[in-house]
Amino acid sequence: MRNKHTPVFLNEAVDALEIQNEGRYIDATYGEGGHSQEIIARGGRLLAIDADRNQVKKSIDSINVVQGNFADIQQIAESHSFTPVSGVLFDFGLSMGQIREGGKGFSFERRDDPLDMRLKETGMTVAEYLQSTDPETLTYELMKYSEDIYSPKIARKIIQMRSSEPIEKVQDLITIIDSVIKADMNTQKKSYARIFQALRIIVNDEMNNIKKGLQGALNITKKNGKIVIITFHSLEDRIVKSFARNGELGEESVIHVEKNRRLAPFERSAVLRVLTIK
Repeated sequence: MRNKHTPVFLNEAVDALEIQNEGRYIDATYGEGGHSQEIIARGGRLLAIDADRNQVKKSIDSINVVQGNFADIQQIAESHSFTPVSGVLFDFGLSMGQIREGGKGFSFERRDDPLDMRLKETGMTVAEYLQSTDPETLTYELMKYSEDIYSPKIARKIIQMRSSEPIEKVQDLITIIDSVIKADMNTQKKSYARIFQALRIIVNDEMNNIKKGLQGALNITKKNGKIVIITFHSLEDRIVKSFARNGELGEESVIHVEKNRRLAPFERSAVLRVLTIK
C-alpha cells in the first residue's frame, strides 16, 4: 500500500538511482517508506535504515528496515552482507509522520509537546540542552545552525528565563521567541522554523552525521553507482556540494522544486543532487 504523503522528489530520486533488476540499493532515510517501496517496485534489492524506532516499527513487513544512524551506513551494510551497492538514497527531511504525530517537539504548531527532538532514544533532549549549555556555546550554535538574525537575542532570553523556570515544552520556547520578535506573524513563524531546525540539528549532531554518511556511502558504492541526496536547507546543501568535489566522484546533476507545486513550506526549498562514482 502506498503512503498518503508522497515524498517531494519520489520519482526523480528513484529515477536517478537507475534501478537495475536485482541490484542492491540502500534507502538511508526510510521515513514512511515511499522511496523504499518504489525501489522494490522497480526490481531493486533493498536495505533501509532509519534512526527513529517508531518509523521502523511502522515499516512494511516486506521491507528490511534496520534501526540505525545513516552515519554508520558502511558498518550497517557490511554487517548485513549488503555490499557493494549500486546506489544510495539520502532524504534529509523529517517525515510527515514525525511532524503530524507529535510527541517529540519537532513542530512549533504542537504547543503542548515536550522539547525532545531526538531521533533516537538516547542523548540529550532539547529541553536539557537549553537548560545546561553554557551561554557562549548556546549563542554560537543557535546562530550557526538557524542563520536567524534574532538568534543572539533569543539565546540571551533563554539564558535569562531558564534560571527561574525550565524550558520544557514547545509553548515555553515559543513564548520566549515571541518576547524577542516584535513583528508580523509571518516573520515570527520563519524564526520559529529556523530556531526549531537549529535545535533539532544540534541534539542529533546532524551535520557531522551527514558528512560521515556520505563518506560511508562512497566507500560501499561501486563504480558508476549513484548517490542521490535530497536536502532541505542551505546548511545541508553546503555539505553535499563540498562532498561533490571529492575526487572519486564524477558527474553531478541538480534538480530544484518546480515553483507551481503544492508542497509543505519546508519542502519548497528541497534540492536533489545526483552524484556518480567514477
